This record gives sequence, C-alpha cells and structure tokens, in this order.
Amino acid sequence: MKKLMFISLLVVIPFCEAADPDQSWYQAVQDIPDWQQQRDLALNNNQIQAIPDNLIAPNLRYLALNNNQIQAIPDNLIAPNLRALILNFNLIQDISDNLTLPNLEELFLDNNHIYYVNPQIFNQFPRLRYLYLDQNPLTQENVNELRAAAQQADRRIHIIADDIGDQYAYAGSMKPAKR
Repeated sequence: MKKLMFISLLVVIPFCEAADPDQSWYQAVQDIPDWQQQRDLALNNNQIQAIPDNLIAPNLRYLALNNNQIQAIPDNLIAPNLRALILNFNLIQDISDNLTLPNLEELFLDNNHIYYVNPQIFNQFPRLRYLYLDQNPLTQENVNELRAAAQQADRRIHIIADDIGDQYAYAGSMKPAKR
C-alpha cells in the first residue's frame, strides 16, 4: 500500500496588488522543485490571488489552497488526475460552467462568497462525491436544487452546507451521513 505524502508549505508573501495576479502563485511555488510534477500540493496561507490560466499539472491529485485570496477557478485548469480541490477561506463567488475536472471527488468551498451553484455541476464533475459549501450565502432553494440534481443523476453525493445538516442526497431519499 502506497503511503501518501502531503507537502505542506508555508510561505509568507507580502500582499500587494500586482498587475498580474498569477505572479502570487509563482512566488508561492518557486521553492518547490518540479512543482508541476507533484502529486500533492498544499499552498495554504500564501495570499495567492489567482490560480494561473492554463495551469498544467498532469500528476496532481490533491491541491489545497486554503486561506488565500483566490477569486475564481480558471476554466482551463488542466489537472486530469485531480481528486481533491480544497479552496476554503478564499474570495470565490461562483463555479464556472466550463470548468471540467473528470476525476474530482471532493470539492471544498467553505467560507467563500458563493451565492449560487448551478445544479449542473454534477455533469462537470462526474466522480464528485463530496461538495462542501459551509459558510457561503447560498439560498435554501439552491441547496434543494443541488439535492434534486444529485437525486436525478442517481448519484450519492454528500452535500454539506449551512442549515441543512450532513445528509446524502440519493435516489429520492435522504440518508444520514456516516461519521
């Protein structure tokens, strides 16, 4: 059995409004040898302002970018093996309808500024099992739409969001989450 090794990196970058927000990403990864070949990458608390457009990381399976200043997930993120994308405590307002990550299983978006999630999100992420949306200004109606879409797709998806508790949305019934 392979043992996962998580690279945890804490780099403090002075915040400045750069003409190119991608620059904050490259400052954070500059000391990681062959960062594009890493399987697991944690860049938490780095004041990263953006994930670069056309980012290519073919081996990346785990990407943690908690507590940064990211406002969007680029449509053209190329990470075909990415299984977990962790973007808690950022400034994200929506999830693009054009973003496709075929192997993504876990999407963490707690404590952002997301007002609406398109229920078609499950088509963009065919393997998604966990969607974390706590502490976002979502409406109960939108959360219900997400549950209905998961049921309609006959998929077991764990949706975690304010005021709904931890429940599985699956095939017309709600089942308590296993803890």
